[in-house]
Amino acid sequence: MRNINKKEINILLTLLQHSVIAKLKETGINMSSLSRLAIRKFGDSSLDEEFSEGVKSKRVVIYLEGEDIEKLGIIAAREGITKSETLRRLLTKYLTVNEQALNQLF
Repeated sequence: MRNINKKEINILLTLLQHSVIAKLKETGINMSSLSRLAIRKFGDSSLDEEFSEGVKSKRVVIYLEGEDIEKLGIIAAREGITKSETLRRLLTKYLTVNEQALNQLF
């Protein structure tokens, strides 16, 4: 059965983001799960521009549902940026803050 509350979001990742996320995929962590974690953990914090630096070159599709879609929209409106840019910044912040723990997975 298809979930009608699921929304597809296309974003461009930096090469660094894509590289780290590709490694995480090998551990069973998919892009959508990582996005949900980033939204929930850092959605209430400020998203500085520095978290989106780098050439964006890898397009990915992320699937979010209900509360996460709503929260992403609220964060994007608060920051005055698109949902895609918001999600890219959230992912970078999540990967940066958790870098040491994530590196231990490999």
